[in-house]
Amino acid sequence: MHFLVSREYPVVDYQTMAEFIGHERLFRTASGVFWLHMSSDEKSGGEERIIRLTARDTITWLNDGPEKFGSFWELAKVTLVSRQSAKTCYVVHFS
Repeated sequence: MHFLVSREYPVVDYQTMAEFIGHERLFRTASGVFWLHMSSDEKSGGEERIIRLTARDTITWLNDGPEKFGSFWELAKVTLVSRQSAKTCYVVHFS
């Protein structure tokens, strides 16, 4: 799996009005499948999600403006992720 690109953006939780940073990381497998890993660093407990993207969705994601960042969050599956290093390596467990 190859890491392609990432982005960070400010988020406000509409229920609690808490501010935090959202993170999105795009990966591509050797077979050409795109995976978008999303996470938040909420102080009350972050959450991580992952979604498989079609080529069209990937192009849309790459061209999204700041107002669209995080748009795949509700469609993605909550996942277990073990952080090997705080910034560089993620081991994603698919079920």
